[in-house]
Amino acid sequence: MTTNGRRRTAATAWACLLLAWGAAAAAQGYVTARMVPEGWKLAGEPQAFQADNLHEQIDGAAAGYLRYSFRLLTVQSVQLADDPKTEILVEVYEFGNHLDAFGIYSNERTPKLEYLKLGAEGYYAGATCRFYKGSYYVKVAASRDTQQVQAALQALATGLARRLKGETKPPGLLKAIPSEGLIANSERYEGSDLLAHEFLGRGFTADYDLGGEKPAKLFFAIKADRWEARGAHYKLLSFLRQRGEVGEKAVLAKGSGRMTRHPFYGPSLICRSGPVVCGVLRTPGTEAATKLVEGLIANLESLGAAAEASPSP
Repeated sequence: MTTNGRRRTAATAWACLLLAWGAAAAAQGYVTARMVPEGWKLAGEPQAFQADNLHEQIDGAAAGYLRYSFRLLTVQSVQLADDPKTEILVEVYEFGNHLDAFGIYSNERTPKLEYLKLGAEGYYAGATCRFYKGSYYVKVAASRDTQQVQAALQALATGLARRLKGETKPPGLLKAIPSEGLIANSERYEGSDLLAHEFLGRGFTADYDLGGEKPAKLFFAIKADRWEARGAHYKLLSFLRQRGEVGEKAVLAKGSGRMTRHPFYGPSLICRSGPVVCGVLRTPGTEAATKLVEGLIANLESLGAAAEASPSP
């Protein structure tokens, strides 16, 4: 067997071990009796939800989760021993990869919150806590907001962050997003339908202060090759042309771009470079948008980002 073959075999075996660990943990629940604070108790058996019945637990929100590589939701209830109406609900969502766990987390956070190192990242907001780590996205929510409940909620969240396996750093592709002018914690990853367009597929957005009345929005999708990127770029320009205008070409260091104007997106720069479709919506000017896109493309090239474009589900 070749060296690469041995590496693939080892990687497959490790993945199988992780899946087996995840299945066993989900069956008994990720919150163990030892993790439950004094004066509290586990109530009932863990509940598990898969793609076909996820709506039973989160109703209309299920479709958003299924845009990513959702695998399993495990739900547990922790109750105050002398007051069962005081409950902390623990939801552990498992996805196929770290990037998708970040994706759903990023779409449910608010940029203005105070973030902390819990797993890869997390936050507390009132009687709730949310964080992601590895392929897991965790929600811990209490029925009441008191000091006693807050202490128990934090103990459970901290215990889960230690117990769950996986990456504790942000996804590598976030490094491609230029930092100058970036509105903190505005980065998002969409598992499909970037900018609500099926042909763009999965991709990233981030908000910027470029001096306009409203924040500008950077977006990018990495396609399989430059031909697929060209097709997506053409479809996006065609869409913008239906209700707006496609104007002059923009000069880029690498790739091609067009300035456009649309009732919803405002003045925008739409670009393509190799396998990357990208652009800046609501830009106050061509120069600022061009600088931002060129920074993105340079960062993607330095990361060798095309290899990360399509994480396995």
